[in-house]
Amino acid sequence: MSDDGKETEAAPEVSRRDLFKTAAPVVAFIALEAIGGLGVASGHKAPETKLAQGVIFPDPTLCIGCLTCEVICSQVHKAEGLSDVPRIRIFNDPSVKVAPVIQQAYPDRGSFHQEPCLQCPTAECLYVCPVDALQVEPKTGARIIREETCVSCGRCNDACPFPISPESQATSRIVFEQTSRITYDPKKDTFAKCDLCYWREGGPACVERCPVNVRIRQGIIKSDVLCLDAPKADPATWGKLRAFQTFEGSPAKGKA
Repeated sequence: MSDDGKETEAAPEVSRRDLFKTAAPVVAFIALEAIGGLGVASGHKAPETKLAQGVIFPDPTLCIGCLTCEVICSQVHKAEGLSDVPRIRIFNDPSVKVAPVIQQAYPDRGSFHQEPCLQCPTAECLYVCPVDALQVEPKTGARIIREETCVSCGRCNDACPFPISPESQATSRIVFEQTSRITYDPKKDTFAKCDLCYWREGGPACVERCPVNVRIRQGIIKSDVLCLDAPKADPATWGKLRAFQTFEGSPAKGKA
């Protein structure tokens, strides 16, 4: 009740989670500053950490832009109770020279490129999270985001050295307002990134369900490589992958 005797509307109750999500970054910021951890956030090179056992390795010349990888990524993560934003994006890219075997099997499909998380050896995103939501998954070494811990501060997104291509070029035409390989999900109020589907016996769902991969495995399409693969993330593989991720027109070109 106010001083003039009139009843006033009660202030909305703040949930413990909302309070935590508001306060945690502030407390962690102070702690990071105290121990010097803000050096990484301010641009200093992050130390190398345990390599991921695998990394999503795309071959744009074999991509048909069917978006199966985006859809299955969303589906398996949603079934696991996680954010259903796709962890891999497909973009229209007229600069890609489509492999003859794909032109023959899928004429007039267009040309595309795929942009997944690179599971970076130095993984800058790991070292800027104020609440330790970004972790290295013990079994696969994947850099993952614990969504129940994430406070949506966006520092991982800012630290990611690989921007995403303009979403105006996205084959799905869905806009997530992405600026890196890490995506904000407003429905779950969390950030999400490729986690190599670490809980799946079959590994990354996008690799397993890609229709071009299926046909390559069946021998219908003759190719020595897969459209999407998950090779060991050793330095040589990562170096090649980084070169793959510098596309014409992509903001990632010439960076990192």
